[in-house]
Amino acid sequence: MKKNIHVIIVLSIILVLCISVASNADTRASKYLVNYGTVIAAEGSGKIRIDFDVTGTGTMTSIGVTQIEVQKWINNVWTTDTTLKSSNYPNFLASNTITHASSVRVTGVAGTQYRAILTAYAANSTGSDSKNYTSLTVTCY
Repeated sequence: MKKNIHVIIVLSIILVLCISVASNADTRASKYLVNYGTVIAAEGSGKIRIDFDVTGTGTMTSIGVTQIEVQKWINNVWTTDTTLKSSNYPNFLASNTITHASSVRVTGVAGTQYRAILTAYAANSTGSDSKNYTSLTVTCY
């Protein structure tokens, strides 16, 4: 009897874990975006490099990043330092490709923490989608 109860408990836990993993995957799924992300790095002399990579579900008419919001940590609050838009940075978007990767450099203040929030974007003839992604933080030097 005790063995049957243990088996039921273990199977119940496995079932709950499988359901939560499946529901998490569904909320991240997109008809247009497979993967997207950004890495931020301090390069010295006040320069910060932001690399990004966006992958679509197939060949997209437009894919990449529509904007990158650069934030700094001031007085225990994330504050927008600058917003970089694809209309001013032609390397942010590419056409007729599955994936697009690029980078941009910004100037920061030594000793200040920064992070980047990108808006990944992909579009084809059936529609489009965009998702936000926040990088880890980096301290400018």
